[in-house]
Amino acid sequence: MRLVLPRTEWPDADSAMWKALFAKGDLLDGQGQMAHVRRTTQMSLEPRYGRWLSWLRANEPHALDVSPPQRATLDRIKAWLVALDHTAPMTRLAFIDGLLRVLMAANPERDWSAHRTLRARLKKQAGRGAQTRKKGKILSSNVLLDAGLNLALVAANEARSPIWRAIHIRDGAIIALLALLPIRRRALIGLRIGESIFFNDNTATLALPASLTKCGVPWEAEIPGAVMPALNRYLQDARPFLLERGATRHDALWVDRKGFPLGYSAVAPAVKNGTERMLGIRISPHLFRDAAATTLARHSPQAATLIRPILSHSSDKTAERHYNHAKTIEAGRDYAALLATLKEGQTR
Repeated sequence: MRLVLPRTEWPDADSAMWKALFAKGDLLDGQGQMAHVRRTTQMSLEPRYGRWLSWLRANEPHALDVSPPQRATLDRIKAWLVALDHTAPMTRLAFIDGLLRVLMAANPERDWSAHRTLRARLKKQAGRGAQTRKKGKILSSNVLLDAGLNLALVAANEARSPIWRAIHIRDGAIIALLALLPIRRRALIGLRIGESIFFNDNTATLALPASLTKCGVPWEAEIPGAVMPALNRYLQDARPFLLERGATRHDALWVDRKGFPLGYSAVAPAVKNGTERMLGIRISPHLFRDAAATTLARHSPQAATLIRPILSHSSDKTAERHYNHAKTIEAGRDYAALLATLKEGQTR
C-alpha cells in the first residue's frame, strides 16, 4: 500500500472538492474557502489528505463512495490514528489537523465540535514536539556566521571544480545571511534583485512584501555589514557564473547549478551540506531562527526584545515557545559545572 494516494488517483468527489476549495475566482465566479491559503501551505496539505485517502482505500474502500466531509466520522478517524500509532505525536497531530482543516472548510455548516476536541487532545499530547531533534544543533549565530563566511571566502577556493566553487560561494553567502537575518525559506528564494533586495555601494537592504512573510506584514531590514563580503563575492563571481549555465536571464538572487532560480526544496540541502562541511553538523534553515532567538536571549534581557522583530513574529510568545533555548543551554552548563565540582571532590 502506498502511504500517500497521488491526486491523479483521488476519487472524483475529492478532486472536485479540492479544486473548488482552492479556486481563485473573482467577484462574479466567487472563490474557494481556501483560496487565501499560500501555495506552500496547499502543497503541505495535499500529502496529508492523500495519506488519509490511501488508508481509506486500503482499509475501508466503501467509505470512498460517501462525500468527503461525511465519511470523516470520529470513529473512522480514530481508526486511522491507530494505524498512525508508529509515528510521533507531532506527526499524528499534523495529519489530523491537515485533514480537518480541509474538510471543515469544505463543509463549515457541519458540527465539528467532537473533531475539534480530538484535535485539541492530540495537540496537548504532542506538546512542543521532539526537541531532541534540535539537541546539539542550536549554535551561536556568530558560529553560523563564521561558517558561512569561511565557506564562501576560504573553503570555496579549494573546490574540486569551478561549478562546486560557485556553489560553495552561494551556499556560504546563504548561511551567512541566515545567521544574522534568519528569514524563512519561502522569503529567501523569493528575493528578487531590485524588487525585494536592493544593493547600494557596499550595503544592501531587504524589503519583503507581505506575500513573503508568514504574518502577512511587510518587513524591511538592512543586511549587516558582516554578511557583505560573502554576499558581494557571490554577486560578483558565483552568480554570473551560474547564470551563464542557463538559457534565460532572471532577477532571482539565488541561482541553482543550471542557471535557474534556486527552488524551495533545494535550500535545505544546500544549507545542511554547507554547515556539515564547515561545522560537522547538518543544520536546517529553520534552526537558524532558533539560533538567533537563543543568541539574543543569552546576551541580555534588552537584546531579547529584538527576537520578535528579527524573526518577524506578531508577538513575543511564538519566539518564547518555539525558538528560545537559552534557559535549556544555561541549565546544561550549570549541570556540567556541578558534575565537574563533584568529580574534583572525588579525586581529592
